Amino acid sequence: MKKFWAIFGWICLGIFLQFKFNILYGIVFLENLNFHDRTYFVKMNLTDVEGPLSILKVETVVHHSLGKDYFANVYIPENYKVINKEPYLGTETIPGYVAYSMNMKRKYRDVLAKEDFIIAPQSPEGIIESKPVLIHFENMKQRLHKDETFHLATVQGNTQLEGPAVAEAVYPQQLGM
Repeated sequence: MKKFWAIFGWICLGIFLQFKFNILYGIVFLENLNFHDRTYFVKMNLTDVEGPLSILKVETVVHHSLGKDYFANVYIPENYKVINKEPYLGTETIPGYVAYSMNMKRKYRDVLAKEDFIIAPQSPEGIIESKPVLIHFENMKQRLHKDETFHLATVQGNTQLEGPAVAEAVYPQQLGM
């Protein structure tokens, strides 16, 4: 009988722990679903370095996300060569742009990514018209948000980034997003 109660106790403890963790996850999930909007933040800045090279720093945040699988792809105009990253071929191709993948990591309720791109204009002395830097936020099923706020332009070898300090888009929460 003593062995029966020992086994029964271990089974009850396992069920209790499983139930406890699922309840905590459920509370956070329902709180995000009912009380918080899903917000997408994009922050970019451009730092000039030696010669025609520039460092494009891109930060993306999905605030109060419900899903676990988020992907962000940065589309840089093909007039610029990215020196330190390989193009990402696993996403939609857009004429005139080259895609690069962001490394998204979950941190509590947010999904964050931060990447530095060393860029150089294809024609350093020429003029490159202003074109937007595209950022697509996606999950396994659909595109969640598309950002075209920031623009790159080059005049006489001087590359400039046009746009606000931070771009923000807010959507109401929905299941499956």
